[in-house]
Amino acid sequence: MKLRPLGPDDVAALNALARACEETYAEWAPAGWTVPDAPPGWMNRYLGDDAWGLLAFDDGVLVASVAFRFEAPGLAHLGQLLVHPSRWRRGIGAAMLDRAEAEMVARGFAREQLWTPLGAPAERFYAARGWTRDGRREWHPWAGLEMVGYARSLP
Repeated sequence: MKLRPLGPDDVAALNALARACEETYAEWAPAGWTVPDAPPGWMNRYLGDDAWGLLAFDDGVLVASVAFRFEAPGLAHLGQLLVHPSRWRRGIGAAMLDRAEAEMVARGFAREQLWTPLGAPAERFYAARGWTRDGRREWHPWAGLEMVGYARSLP
């Protein structure tokens, strides 16, 4: 697997990866839920000087991504951790998150937070890694799902 930083030319590939991941939501999302279109410019917040992103490729195909951005002093917002469903349960997500968290620590962050859909299998992944719900909860119209916030202190 080859890794490289996230860049502005990655929008189409990242949108395709996000869509492949979101298509799996149909397995647990409320009846009638459909995969939404990505909001225009959603990736821009992970391309600024206050953000960091990493992509993983296998044979030239994007299979995973992780990105975070500054949220508040000492607090990083993990905005995406995506692994293509065909690569789930191989440790790729954990490895990508480990790299992001090491970068967060190197940049002086002490805590991290994220949003994930309520009831998503990702909730189990984050809980197993020491994340806990932080009380944030809101409906996200662009996803068409209720989201819950998670946070944790960085090592």
